[in-house]
Amino acid sequence: MRRTDEKTNKGTSPELRRLISRASALLAAVVIMLGLLVSSALPDKAAETVRAISGPVSVFPSVTALPSAGPQAGPLQTAPVTIRLADADGDVGPEVIIRLINTERVEPMTLSDGEPRILIYHTHDSEAYRQTEGSRYEDTGGFRTEDNDFNVYAVGEELKRILGEQYGIIAVHAPEKHEKPLITTAYTRSLETMMSYKERYPSIEMFIDLHRDGVADTGYEDDFVTVDGRECARMMFVVGTGKSGRTSQFGPVETEGIAAETPDFEANFALAQKLTETLLSYNDRFMRNINIKSGKYNQQVSDKCLLIEVGHNGNTLEQAKNSMAWLARAIAGLGGELQP
Repeated sequence: MRRTDEKTNKGTSPELRRLISRASALLAAVVIMLGLLVSSALPDKAAETVRAISGPVSVFPSVTALPSAGPQAGPLQTAPVTIRLADADGDVGPEVIIRLINTERVEPMTLSDGEPRILIYHTHDSEAYRQTEGSRYEDTGGFRTEDNDFNVYAVGEELKRILGEQYGIIAVHAPEKHEKPLITTAYTRSLETMMSYKERYPSIEMFIDLHRDGVADTGYEDDFVTVDGRECARMMFVVGTGKSGRTSQFGPVETEGIAAETPDFEANFALAQKLTETLLSYNDRFMRNINIKSGKYNQQVSDKCLLIEVGHNGNTLEQAKNSMAWLARAIAGLGGELQP
């Protein structure tokens, strides 16, 4: 993420810095758009000059050069506006990426004060891993099982245990099932779970939706990293912008109450990026790029919402659980008390 200059921001309130940040992002988006529009109407030589002037913009060093414009140029969102450590789906516009490039760093937070601060839950509760000799389960289809000893619930339980035992961070782990009766509406039910626990434990401020990613049935068995002598599943954060209005890329459009609200995707992205940076310091292949999507994924509930894919079905349950030691350490480090 872009580091702000301490000397420049001295004496400036967070609200004013945020306003300045968004105004700068808007200005940059206007410059890029004007550059594309003007260059599309000019001969190639002149167009190259206009593009050289309009992008990238100096205050956004992570923005890549714009593609060749002209009569055949596609819509603005096809421009490869990029951000470090992140990949955006095709329906995520460059104005969103520019705002994320200009996101402020995460401030230290208090997590180990004796109050429940984290909720761990599972929108896709039956996701499971490659079966091994020590991890056999009744497969309900697509590497899934209702047995919580062998699906993502077991991984979430390991994260909760390590946070509490090693770092004194109290996490609540929700056992609620959300996939049935229809998996495309699972996020509607997991939102109800989040709100229920938020009411029961008002001190909760971080929400972790723990998933397992999906790959082809074979060919990914060696996709893991070794950290401190233990095989660990690689991980990835998903950040939802809410621009599509949908709960997820396949879920329904929500129009009422908190379900209709838009996530603070800048804050959620900053948190995911901070944790990604820390985890990459343990192993430079530990994390895949953050995936930015246009759905909400219930990340409107808090400005500290995380959706994390812990490995995939080519990984083993043991590899996924091993990763929790490092994810817990990275989370504990958000308090500013631990070194990476």
